[in-house]
Amino acid sequence: MTRMEPPDYSGIFLEPENIKYQEIDPPLRNLIRLISSESWVKTYGCCAGHAHHGEESGAEHQFFMGFFVNHEYGGADRLLSWVEEANRLNGPTGLRAEVESVDKHPFGQGSVDGWYAYRITAYEIRGRMSLLPAQTYLRMIKCLETAWQKFGSVS
Repeated sequence: MTRMEPPDYSGIFLEPENIKYQEIDPPLRNLIRLISSESWVKTYGCCAGHAHHGEESGAEHQFFMGFFVNHEYGGADRLLSWVEEANRLNGPTGLRAEVESVDKHPFGQGSVDGWYAYRITAYEIRGRMSLLPAQTYLRMIKCLETAWQKFGSVS
């Protein structure tokens, strides 16, 4: 299989060796490394949310990961399968991850030369009176890592 080359677009399609991992929220660094090792997906942003920022619940501190995926190798289906498995592994913790298509990501439009933008967000299931503890978010991140090993890798 040949390596898919993402388009040159505002410097957001970085090779793994050019990603500034020290600037990524620590709970997500390993997961972003795993994801970045694949040629069909590129991250454009992430925030560990409550797992790293604690009680700060403003929009800028919500758990999310932004991706561009190449549909040629079933990128969207892989994302959905990955997140479904992570939710299954996470069980009834009160936290659920969801995939959504992004019409306009922070750097421009929602697609660039066959690469499409998606966002994964972790939502607390409604009906709770207080924020879930940081450990719940850390568990979700670990479940995303474990599920990635099953569904994320093309090889």
